[in-house]
Amino acid sequence: MLYTVTGRRAARATAAFAVAVLFLTACGSGSGGGGGDSTGGGPGEVTLAGAYGRTTVPVTDEKVWALDPRTATELLAIGVTPTHVGRSTHKGDAAFQAQERLLADEGIELVEPDKVELVLEARPSVIIGEQSLSSDELAEELKKIAPVLITRATASWEENLRLLGRATGRGERAGSVIEHLDRETTATRRDIEKAGLAGETVSLMSACGEGNFCAYGSGRTAGPVLTDLGFKRPSAHGQDRTGLSYGYTSVSEEKLGELVAPIVFVLSGSVQYGAPDPLDNPLFEVGDARTGVVDFAAWYGSGSFDVSWVLNDIRAVLLDDGTVTDQVSGVELFEELRKAGA
Repeated sequence: MLYTVTGRRAARATAAFAVAVLFLTACGSGSGGGGGDSTGGGPGEVTLAGAYGRTTVPVTDEKVWALDPRTATELLAIGVTPTHVGRSTHKGDAAFQAQERLLADEGIELVEPDKVELVLEARPSVIIGEQSLSSDELAEELKKIAPVLITRATASWEENLRLLGRATGRGERAGSVIEHLDRETTATRRDIEKAGLAGETVSLMSACGEGNFCAYGSGRTAGPVLTDLGFKRPSAHGQDRTGLSYGYTSVSEEKLGELVAPIVFVLSGSVQYGAPDPLDNPLFEVGDARTGVVDFAAWYGSGSFDVSWVLNDIRAVLLDDGTVTDQVSGVELFEELRKAGA
């Protein structure tokens, strides 16, 4: 999910930063071209390949500022508790609600996002977040406060979780979470094969405002999960591609029927912008296709928590195993994930 910031808000944040920085000494963050990870320039440091090139950060699990709830939840899964988290600006998604509940239960302070002056006041040891329009705009200002690690939007969830593990000294825990989800994926694939659904084509779509719809490609976390489970993706509107801008393409209403496949997952929540459920549209004639309405934030997500959520939904819709994940059951799923990473 993209966390946007308007030019006016960015200007206010930059101005506040410029005044405050006169009174505090801030740390810098090395950044250069791409490349792999390496040992950092000082004791207890590591140089990692993030969204904006190589960056050197202290290896620490203390005084961590998380720019967004998804990053904060990933950190919690490997035993790291951030001091602050930028609050989500999107409402109506169960996964975001579950994340905020988890963070609040840990006593983590949720603050307004994109407020550089708040970060400055906290004086964190390191700032960590996922790539977004906001991080693109504010990264250089944040680097004047503390070392900044931004995970790449195009990287796999496994790669980004391992990156967080290296930055916080929790690499083994990150590996344990990945192994746990690998086992869950393998078990689910085996059950899908037993149910005779292996090789079926799965369409991911949603309403994206009145009269507009979105078809989701294979570049986000849900796409690779479906592939790992043995499903195929339709070629219509690029659903079989990984290089789509922001992971989806827009589809006009007259082409809505092209999004029907033997299995259809309809992503619901904030992405609809108040538009009606596509399943109520007469142009979206699904016939005897298997359909499931699932949470947009989780299925469009990019973390280990999202993988757990997606797997649970697939079992509920296609194998009649449980129910589609909501905020409450999402929290329970996360506790299993955290236990695996302990």
